[in-house]
Amino acid sequence: MENVLYCTLNVFCVMVLVTILKKLHISVDKRTSQIMLKWFIIASVVLCTSDVAWGILDFTNSWVAMPYLSFVVNSIYHAFTGVVAYLWFLFSESEQDSRIVRSKLGLAISIIPLIVLVGVVGGSASTGWIFRIDSTGEYQRGDWYLILITICFAYLFVTSARMFGKSLMKKHYVKRQYYRSMSSFCIAPAVAGVLQVIFKGSPMLSAGVAFAALQVYMNFTEQLATVDSMTKLNNRKQLESHLYNKMKSYNDSRDLTVFIMDLDYFKGINDEYGHVEGDEAIMIAAEAIRRLVYKYNFFGSRYGGDEFVVVAETAKDYKPKEFITELNNELVKLAGERGKPYTLHFSVGYKRYDSSIRDIPTFIAKADEGLYHIKNSRHVLKAEKNANKAD
Repeated sequence: MENVLYCTLNVFCVMVLVTILKKLHISVDKRTSQIMLKWFIIASVVLCTSDVAWGILDFTNSWVAMPYLSFVVNSIYHAFTGVVAYLWFLFSESEQDSRIVRSKLGLAISIIPLIVLVGVVGGSASTGWIFRIDSTGEYQRGDWYLILITICFAYLFVTSARMFGKSLMKKHYVKRQYYRSMSSFCIAPAVAGVLQVIFKGSPMLSAGVAFAALQVYMNFTEQLATVDSMTKLNNRKQLESHLYNKMKSYNDSRDLTVFIMDLDYFKGINDEYGHVEGDEAIMIAAEAIRRLVYKYNFFGSRYGGDEFVVVAETAKDYKPKEFITELNNELVKLAGERGKPYTLHFSVGYKRYDSSIRDIPTFIAKADEGLYHIKNSRHVLKAEKNANKAD
């Protein structure tokens, strides 16, 4: 009966993981971190499936080939315990845009513990380092079993600690709650792993991994509800929520400013280079905004099309035009680094909050008036130059 319950729980975990994997597969999000998350889920399915196989073998221990099959199944299980931990590490570091996953050296160094773990597991066939299977097919832990636990926990705790540390940094305020939630991922597998060490023969680890995967997926879907799928900036809904809270708690000791901007001659980029290149231009614009809002602890969002909104809470002596200049300099720099055959430039309107502003649409509309005047003045100036050339 115990074997049936053991296998049933693992099958349930596999079903949960496969369901999550199917949902991720149809997602439009193709970032590196999401690819790593898919591989993490796949590895977790292998882990839980090998645990099901072990439960079946343990139930049918009269097979002649039992010791050999048991060694293979347990080797897969122990190796994939490390693989799951490593893939979570890569996913977590990717979500943090870590240099570890952006460089070959970082990846090479980070995978060394996993290689050691797999080697030690493979060597257990003759040494029994991690585990051994006796002639009757009974599983016994080896003297080096703690090496397996230490390496897996190291992957989980190191990246979770780094993510929690980033959540405390002022420049990461936009993703603060997400980072804190994600940093708690290690709790379920860690507790489950400890319980499995204590209660030998229990499927606690599979349950812990499945629960953690479900937690990650729920965070992922929650983030999608507040983030623009293309640029990964905050979406319009999140902008309205943020601006509402800022207006509600406004203190006149500081300035609250809304910047609204769009890309100049964006239609021309689409017409001359195609819509794929137009999307590239929007992504570059979003990256320029992202860098500046992280630097100054502002709030950046995509408003629609090639329009973006930045909400800035600053000291009274802050000069908005300095932000606009720096933003356009960053935009030109990024376009140059990516070898674009066109120049990108923002037209920006802005409005400081005052007592005449009663609601969010009015606040944004007043900033938009500034944007309209800037673009209209540019068109007038261009028309005058053309007229002078004609004369």
